[in-house]
Amino acid sequence: MNTDELKRFVALEERRRQLEAEVDSIKAEAAELEQRLLPQFEQSGMERVAIDGRTVYVERKLWAKAKDGDKPAVCKALKRCRLGDYVEETFNTNSVSAYVRELDREGRSLPPSLAAVLEVSEVFKLRTRRS
Repeated sequence: MNTDELKRFVALEERRRQLEAEVDSIKAEAAELEQRLLPQFEQSGMERVAIDGRTVYVERKLWAKAKDGDKPAVCKALKRCRLGDYVEETFNTNSVSAYVRELDREGRSLPPSLAAVLEVSEVFKLRTRRS
């Protein structure tokens, strides 16, 4: 085993974790500032301002979501409005993968109907943790 490469891998992992923590901190501080600055833009009537070589502006974006989380009702309504193209049946890859891992831990196989349509791959990665 090449210990120099292993040490470099550990150092890179540690640096990545430090940078991710720094990014998380920056995002949190920026979100806090945004909540204080948005009302200031509204009160001043300003749409944009140039500062330090950047233009800061307020973006308006509309988002739609199911009332009370009732997605089936929205799907029905979309179909009634001839907007069925917005409706798709899908599954959650993370949840199905967790089910597959559970079966593996228990030494059980996928049901044949699922084995015919699912591709199960085994992925190996190096990880680190504090010793």
